Amino acid sequence: MPEQDDITRQNSSAPGEGQTALKLGDGALAASDPQPSLDLFRALAETLASAVFIIQDDRLKYLNPAGQQILGYRVEELAERPFWELVHPEHQNLVKERLAARLRGEEPPSHYQFKIINKNGSTRWADFSGGVILFQDRPALLGTALDITPIKVSEENRREWEERHAQIIDFLPDPTFAVDRQGRIVIWNQAMEKLSGIKAADMLGRGHYEYSLVFWGERRPILVDLAMDWDDEIQKLYPFVKREGDTLITEAFAHNLPGGGAFLWGKATALHDSHGNIVGAIETVRDITARKELEKDLLQSAEKHRSLLQSLPSGVITVDSHFRVTEINAQGQKIIGQTQEEVLGRFCGDVLRSGACESSCPIRAALRSKKPEGPLETTVLHREKGRIPISLRAAGLYNSDGELIGGVEVFQDISALKALERERSNLVSMFAHDMKSPLVGIQGFALRLLKQDGSTDPEKQNKYLEIIRHEAARLESIINDFLDFARLETGSLKLTFSATDLDKEVYELVEALTPRFKQAGITLKIGFEDKLPVIQAAASHLRRALGNLLENALKYSARGTAVTLAAEETDQEILVRVEDQGRGIPPEELPFIFDMFYRGGGHDTTQGHGLGLAGVEAIIKGHGGRVLVASEVGKGSVFTVALPKEQPPE
Repeated sequence: MPEQDDITRQNSSAPGEGQTALKLGDGALAASDPQPSLDLFRALAETLASAVFIIQDDRLKYLNPAGQQILGYRVEELAERPFWELVHPEHQNLVKERLAARLRGEEPPSHYQFKIINKNGSTRWADFSGGVILFQDRPALLGTALDITPIKVSEENRREWEERHAQIIDFLPDPTFAVDRQGRIVIWNQAMEKLSGIKAADMLGRGHYEYSLVFWGERRPILVDLAMDWDDEIQKLYPFVKREGDTLITEAFAHNLPGGGAFLWGKATALHDSHGNIVGAIETVRDITARKELEKDLLQSAEKHRSLLQSLPSGVITVDSHFRVTEINAQGQKIIGQTQEEVLGRFCGDVLRSGACESSCPIRAALRSKKPEGPLETTVLHREKGRIPISLRAAGLYNSDGELIGGVEVFQDISALKALERERSNLVSMFAHDMKSPLVGIQGFALRLLKQDGSTDPEKQNKYLEIIRHEAARLESIINDFLDFARLETGSLKLTFSATDLDKEVYELVEALTPRFKQAGITLKIGFEDKLPVIQAAASHLRRALGNLLENALKYSARGTAVTLAAEETDQEILVRVEDQGRGIPPEELPFIFDMFYRGGGHDTTQGHGLGLAGVEAIIKGHGGRVLVASEVGKGSVFTVALPKEQPPE
């Protein structure tokens, strides 16, 4: 210390030979022979932040202001008190022994720490260093002391924290162990003892992958080692390793644990010092065997439910909370004509293309009402078959906590049911539509016969009766046609095919309808020259279908326009077209014109019940053919009947 340069140490020359004898008076350092070096010592000592003191004969002979502040005493209060009263009882003997040894000329440690007691009775820690000097011609101790109480308190708090932390880890319910940087076990808690059957006393301090033997029966790096040093090869030994920052998570079956092994969830993370250096790692494991067994049971249960779902005769489609498709069963795929791979993840409205989706989503309605919705009748769009009528029910899906996780729609193809309904409806409606004329005729002529007074000419009577017979036969034919049509709609009509001269049928039909067209001021003409072939067909039904197309063109054409019946032959089909110059059909109505009783919005003043086109399509489909339509508003329409040249074998 700088202040010691002018203070003679005990092993220096005797006083009077270059030494300065010091004495303490009035609480301050004074000199019997004042010299500038003593003033310098005092100036330095009294400005230092650490305590500076001189002890002689167990008394403090000098104490600088910093020392007074640490102890809480003024100098005059300490002049007659033994120095030992300021030392904590725990350390009094240590301090006395080392001071006595130094005064005897021995070399005890010159730097150590001990506790002192200040004026208010509190304990402070001092970091002491010093040596022997001559003070007033006699040996004395010159020392310095630094108050390290905050450091000691911090260390004590840290030790207490570490002890509490160790106790907490020891009592954690999850098995936990930790290793240092060299792989030696430093923590092996009680839960780990229970899981492994090995006491902590037998594991602490062990290295060389001793902990790996417990789990795997071999010495090798495991998850806790990966947390300190990543190794791709070791990572491959686990089913998966998930990284969350510095933490690694995995699940694996530890086959060497007591009882034949156990499924474990493991979590490991590296431990760092204050400088960020890895000093070890800690791993926590949890026995999840029961959970794995439950997952296995749930998986088997899910497979059973999936098998049941796939075998249901109804279509089932499930969606998540964002209305994205999560599953569709086999019947559902069949109804919409799409596979599960094609629809998964897509918005359900884009998959089903249901009529209900466009107005009010059934699942949303079920969620709003918090109860199942339906049954309701709507349609879905089949990829190839077009619109399919269905009966649909919808409900929300909730987890065990009542939280919404999605929705489900169950739907059935009711095409067959609708066909039966159409058959019943068609019979009644068609009777009313087509039977009125012959019934009126029969009624009228029968009434005339009843009113005869006996003077009626027998020839006229016979004529009336012949008309009645003819109308009755016509009525019978209509009834048979209606029954055939209804059966055809339900797929139960078996058409009887025979060789039919299509060319002859077309010309006779045009000839029969020409007077009606002339009366309406519309030209009916044939638009082909080559002779049409003979095909297998049900002649009367085919003639009715083509006649309905011509009558439909007549109905919606204006005076002065023309209707053309054209035909052409391809390799596989005969194409017969009916072209008119009428008002045309709006694009939004085209998908519905073949529906039973459908009449467009612009045709309110035109007589008819909308049966014609539905009948045409039914008859042509019964022949294995198809009906196509192209139309432009204000320019007219073209209906094309495609008939196969040959009927498939029965």
